[in-house]
Amino acid sequence: MLAPFCLVSGVAILLVFLVFLSKICQPYMFRSANNNRLPPGPPGLPILGNILDVGLKPHINLALLKQKYGPLIWLRLGTINTLVISSAESASEMFRKHDQSFCNRHLNETMIREDDSHKGTIALSDYDPYWLMMRRLCATELFCKKRIIDTTPIRRNCVDQLIEWISDEAKSNPGIPIEITRFVFAAIFNLSGSLVLSKDDLADPKSTITNNFFNLTTEIMEIIAKPNVSDYFPLLSWLDLQGLRKKMNNRFKLLGDLTNGFVEERFRTRMNNACHQHNKHQDFLDVLIDFEGNGKDEPPKICVKYVQTLLVVSY
Repeated sequence: MLAPFCLVSGVAILLVFLVFLSKICQPYMFRSANNNRLPPGPPGLPILGNILDVGLKPHINLALLKQKYGPLIWLRLGTINTLVISSAESASEMFRKHDQSFCNRHLNETMIREDDSHKGTIALSDYDPYWLMMRRLCATELFCKKRIIDTTPIRRNCVDQLIEWISDEAKSNPGIPIEITRFVFAAIFNLSGSLVLSKDDLADPKSTITNNFFNLTTEIMEIIAKPNVSDYFPLLSWLDLQGLRKKMNNRFKLLGDLTNGFVEERFRTRMNNACHQHNKHQDFLDVLIDFEGNGKDEPPKICVKYVQTLLVVSY
């Protein structure tokens, strides 16, 4: 009884291996046909491609490759085709004449969320009507000249508070180096809270919530920066060989638990406040909640998970 089962299992494993091998070898099978249409670049190795050419010091090795192959270099990192532009003239031509062809960015595998909540941010969203809508909202509600002038006292207060924190730390611990990063992070946290949530003094450099938030964001940036096998061989992403996706999901969940409370609190406040519609003052969170699409290509409302993601990114 076991013989047929073992035979079927062996055939299935062989088929999976052949599919994987064909995906790996595909760039080599058609390389010669497309060679004349691609920019110059080093030939690379089977499977690895040009990963070793980039090495542990990509800024140095890419500069050396530029001297040999010119300002446009074609690399294959694993199974990912990569165009390296290393001159101001080429970059200017790309952004001015071919901006729509290159407007979408390649996301690291750890940056992609299973519920697609990453698409709620300008940095990670595809170039589409939603991205254009979010850019317009940010331009008119956060970065317009009037808004910048109106928030000058808030920024000045945050800077004064930052100086006071550092001064107090120096007086209380003379001769001990000061970790400026945490104080700057707390100041930015308070500034974002004032602009987005209309909340002042959300964070203190020595508070538990500030330290937790700082540690989480630091760990997230470290995970994103780590080389990931899944980025170079997407066919293996489901295995999560380095466990980076699992770590990132855990960190984002903890980060969401810290920030989602602000959104839930605002919804409760709006439900309990019957006079909210007559309130002339609106912060950026109110703008996101009250948004209504144009009835054409924009969404009718911004979903809650996107609002929560935008709040996380704003910090």
